[in-house]
Amino acid sequence: MALASNEEGMQDIKDNWRIILAAGLCLFFMFGVPTFMFPWIYREVIAEFDWSRAQATDVISVKFLVGALCAILIGWAVDKFGPRKITILACLIGGSAMLSFTLLTPAGVAGISAHNFYMMLGGFLGLSSLGIMISTKTLLGRMFEGNMGTALGLALVGTSLAGAATPFLFGFLKDAYGWREAIAILSMGIWFVALPFYIFSVREEIGGSVEKATSLKTTTKPDDAVSINDFLKGRNFWLIVIGLPLIAMVDMGVAQHYVLYMSNDLGLDITMVRTGATIMAIIAAAAKVGFGRLYDKTSTKGIAFTYILLGFAVLLLFPVEGFVSMMVCLAIKGTAHGGLVVDVPVATKHCYGAWGIGKKIAIFTMVYGFGLSGGPRFMGMIYDTYGSYTYGFITLICLSIIAAILMYFVKPDYWLKTKAGNELRSNEATQALKA
Repeated sequence: MALASNEEGMQDIKDNWRIILAAGLCLFFMFGVPTFMFPWIYREVIAEFDWSRAQATDVISVKFLVGALCAILIGWAVDKFGPRKITILACLIGGSAMLSFTLLTPAGVAGISAHNFYMMLGGFLGLSSLGIMISTKTLLGRMFEGNMGTALGLALVGTSLAGAATPFLFGFLKDAYGWREAIAILSMGIWFVALPFYIFSVREEIGGSVEKATSLKTTTKPDDAVSINDFLKGRNFWLIVIGLPLIAMVDMGVAQHYVLYMSNDLGLDITMVRTGATIMAIIAAAAKVGFGRLYDKTSTKGIAFTYILLGFAVLLLFPVEGFVSMMVCLAIKGTAHGGLVVDVPVATKHCYGAWGIGKKIAIFTMVYGFGLSGGPRFMGMIYDTYGSYTYGFITLICLSIIAAILMYFVKPDYWLKTKAGNELRSNEATQALKA
C-alpha cells in the first residue's frame, strides 16, 4: 500500500477507515477495558481478600511488567509474521484470561494462591494488551506517512471510549452478577465484536513488513535507514529511553489510584467519581486525535508539552474537594493522557523512519512498560507506608518535568528531513505555476 503525505490531505484516512476502526475496536476491548476496569475492582478485592493497596494493584503492575518484558519478542514476531497474526493471537489470550477471573477464589486455584493467580491473569492480559498495541502501532505506522499521528489518534480513541464506558458498564454488571462475572461478560466484546471485525477488515498483506521480500518484489534497504546498532548508540535513543518510563510511571500511577484517592480518601461519592472518569475518557478520546494532528505538525516539542500538562494535572489533585475541582483535574489529566498514548509511535517514526519500526517501537514500548508497571506499585507503597499519597504526587510532578526536558531535546531527524523535502517540492510547484 502506497504511503500518503500531507499533500494528499486526509484521503488516506478516508480510504482506510475500516482498518482504523478494526484497530480501534481491538484497542477498546483488549487494551482499554482491562486497563480501565482494574481501578474499579480494587475496592472489591481489598474488602474480600484483605489485601493492601499495593497488593491490590499488583495485577496491573504485573500486566505492564509482563508486557514490557515480552515487548522485544512481540516486536520481532510482528515484523516476522505481520500485525494480523499477532493481533488474532493476542485476542485469544486476552479473552481467555478475562474469562478465567471466574475461577479466582480466596482459597486459590489448583494449588496456586489467590494473589499469585490474580497476578498471573494480569500477566496474560499484559501479553495480549502489548500484542495489540505494538501490532496496531506497527500496522498504522507502515500504512501512513504524513497523517500517521492522526490515524493513530483515531484508532486509539478506542482506548478512551473504553475508559468512558467501563466505569458504569462494569459497575452495572458487578452489581448484577459480581465483579468476577462482570470481567468475564466484558470479554464477550472480544469474541463477538473485535476479533470477527478485525479478521474481516484487515487482510493478511496489509501492514506487512517493509523489510520482507515478496515473490513480486525484492525490498531494497533505503539509504537513510537506521540500523538497530546505530539506533541503540544514538543520542535520541538515550533521551527517549530515559524519559519514557518516567512519564509512564506518572500516567499509570495516577490512573490506577485516583478512584481510591477520591472515593476512599477524599470521601467523594463513587457515582460522582464514575461520572468524572467517563467525562475524562471522552476528553481523552478527542485529545488523541488533536494531539495526533499536533504531533504531525510539531513532533517531539509537542510531546514535551504533553508531559508538562500531565504534571500539572497531578498538581491539581491536591485541591480536589468537590465535583468542580475534581472535573478540572480529570479534564486536564484526560487531555494529557490522550497525547501520551500517541507519543511512542510518532517519536519513533519521526526520529528513525519506517524501516525496522516494529523492532524500534517494541524497544521503546518495553521501557515504557517498565514505567507503567512501576507507577501503581510505587503509589501503593507510598500510601501503605505514610497513609497518604502526598509524597507520591510530589515525586510524580518532578518526574513529569524531567521527562519533558529530555523529550524537548530529542531531534526528529526523519520528520525534519521529510518536512524540508515537502517544503522544497511545494516551493518548486509554486515557482512552476508562476512561470
